[in-house]
Amino acid sequence: MRAAFKLLLSAAVYCLFVLTVVCSIAAARTPDDGGAAAPVQSANAATHVDRWLVLGPFQSPLPAFSAEAGEKYDASNLLLYEDTPLEALTSIEGGTHGLLLGSRASWKGVPADSNGLRLPGDAKSPAIAYLAAYVEASRWTKIGMSVRASDAFMMAIDGVEIVKGERSAGFANPKSAEAKLERGKHIIIVKTVRMPADTAADWRLDVSLSAAGAGAAPLTISNSPERNISLNEILYARQIMGASISPDGSLVAITIGEYARAIEKHRSWTEIRSADDGSLVRTLKDVDRISRAEWAPAGKRLSYMIGSDEDASSLRVLDLDTGECGTVIENVKNLDGYVWSRDGKSILYTISEKAEPDKRGIQHLTHIEDRQQGGGDRSYLYATTFPGGETRRLTSGPNSTGVYDTHPDGRRALIWRSYEDLSTRPYETTELFIMNLEDGSVEPLWKGPWLNDASFSPDGRKVLIQAAPSSFGAMGVKVSGGMIPNDYDGQLYVFDVASKTVEPLTRDFDPSVTSAVWSKVDGNVYLTAEDRSYAHLFRYDPRKKTFERIDTGFEAVQGGDFAAGRARAVFIGSGATTPPRLYAVDLARGKSHMIYDPAAEDFAHVVQGAVEEWSFTSSGGRTIDGYYYLPPGFDPQKKYPCIVYYYGGTSPTTRYFGGRYPKNLWAAEDYVVYVIQPSGATGFGQQFSALHVNDWGKIVADEIIEGTKKFVDAHKFVDGAKLGCIGASYGGFMTELLVTKTDLFAAAIS
Repeated sequence: MRAAFKLLLSAAVYCLFVLTVVCSIAAARTPDDGGAAAPVQSANAATHVDRWLVLGPFQSPLPAFSAEAGEKYDASNLLLYEDTPLEALTSIEGGTHGLLLGSRASWKGVPADSNGLRLPGDAKSPAIAYLAAYVEASRWTKIGMSVRASDAFMMAIDGVEIVKGERSAGFANPKSAEAKLERGKHIIIVKTVRMPADTAADWRLDVSLSAAGAGAAPLTISNSPERNISLNEILYARQIMGASISPDGSLVAITIGEYARAIEKHRSWTEIRSADDGSLVRTLKDVDRISRAEWAPAGKRLSYMIGSDEDASSLRVLDLDTGECGTVIENVKNLDGYVWSRDGKSILYTISEKAEPDKRGIQHLTHIEDRQQGGGDRSYLYATTFPGGETRRLTSGPNSTGVYDTHPDGRRALIWRSYEDLSTRPYETTELFIMNLEDGSVEPLWKGPWLNDASFSPDGRKVLIQAAPSSFGAMGVKVSGGMIPNDYDGQLYVFDVASKTVEPLTRDFDPSVTSAVWSKVDGNVYLTAEDRSYAHLFRYDPRKKTFERIDTGFEAVQGGDFAAGRARAVFIGSGATTPPRLYAVDLARGKSHMIYDPAAEDFAHVVQGAVEEWSFTSSGGRTIDGYYYLPPGFDPQKKYPCIVYYYGGTSPTTRYFGGRYPKNLWAAEDYVVYVIQPSGATGFGQQFSALHVNDWGKIVADEIIEGTKKFVDAHKFVDGAKLGCIGASYGGFMTELLVTKTDLFAAAIS
């Protein structure tokens, strides 16, 4: 249920909606003029590009035999032929681009006069040149373009063709077109072709741009790729979707995803890299919907799921030592996931059975879960031997079942069963069992609410349980008398299998646990946890009963994996201004280093503002943490509009990068963004997270109003008359409550 509050919905819809509405806060922004920028033009005034980045000209001979049988192959053919995809052209002065047969060409800055740019045109064979410049709009606008060209050309903005012309048009007859620009910096690419017969006249090209329409935004033209972050970086940059480290800690399998604009489709693939330096070992690409890449418990065997049609999947295992790739499970409908046995001799997997649709054309709600999509579905557990052989169904019945972990002996598994229980919150009960995989018998261990995860200790005698403060009655609760704990505040317990006794580990530990692993290498428990505005990695020593934070070098852990046979882990980490990267962590030394940055190229020229912490003491006597984003090129003498953001659900607004509500993007639009962590957020201790239970937002709303006023008073660069607020989920409820309690905000988004 906790994960339901954190599902990533469509970033495009949310980001565009937010950017549209917050315009009513009326920001004013001065465009970045980095690198040889032309003066900012007044709206509607046309100006030509007076300096270009030029690649070429370089020869491009016509195909052999093209003149036979009267075939016409001329400049138009060379113009249409995609010798270089436009999106592959990285246009920066001094940057190089590979040509045929290993030669390279460099981008050079070349000035243009009132008659445009002159290119050398004495080639003895057809020649191609690329011209590039950057245009920046201070807000969404429509622009007009006028292009004069002596030779055939094609002009594109952000890789999309806008206008083209043949040589017959002539330099005196300009071509005109219009385009719509989002706020931000855009790249103009012009491809032009020169034929040998055209060398009698100058090879020239001139481009003029103008902002169209009443109230149009002014434009800035430059040769600098430096830009503020835009929606493109949030939506289209490559993302690490998962990482799994081999048992010996030498290799890491990284699943990478991106939205490909050219084909308007999301795609993913897996790269196997060295866990030492991130060097590429092997790529698994062009595999149908690859997912769940995990290493077998021993050797260098990588398992992964692939989809073969809309609702069927297969499980494959690739042996990197032998090169053999075998299929373990073939074309199984509704295959949900799998777990290796610890001895590597079997695989447990779950299959969903979908509820039959009601053919009467209505929906009969008989249970609470029926209100959700797939609420009537059930999952069941299966097992298969490896490398191939008997397959057996392990569970059945009216309730969903699944597996948490397998026993070190390889013959038992820690399984769960859940069902509706209307007698108490959260109206669902989970039962925990140990199943004997040989005879199918089950040993009940425990049943109760709010169970998140469970795993065996290295010797198999105990179970590490992730649950809520009240999952085991009062023993895990640490709140004042009469208060109800926030049961999304993640806690750790150790359950003794023989005695059925429970020991709470994190009752006095303020961070909220999000994942945990009991290492067989050193006997310590490693956990990730929400820690105020951060997400950190910790080590718990069961002998000393102490916690120690491991310095990972990044602000927020976003998932990772531990090597089964070595004190090493890999983690996806990000920060308020740092996109997700992959880090290797030496657990013995407490050191980490970055081994892979998939978005390095996407963010190479992106400029971001600073992020600062700011807290205040509320009238209730509590310290309320927060932090704020400043716009790029921040000027403390200016007055900026401000967006106030607060949490959804019961979690803190952790310093992750991007997301559905990207504060970086708002700051790039010239807003100060204040993020407040009001009472009720996890990661600050149970007493703090319990404050909003049954309070229905009164404490939180008052803290947001008080904090906003104090933030404006403490920061003279914030315009107190131009404040906006936004929150989602619980934060959306907060928005709706806030607008009934104050007129502080000029715009509000729920």
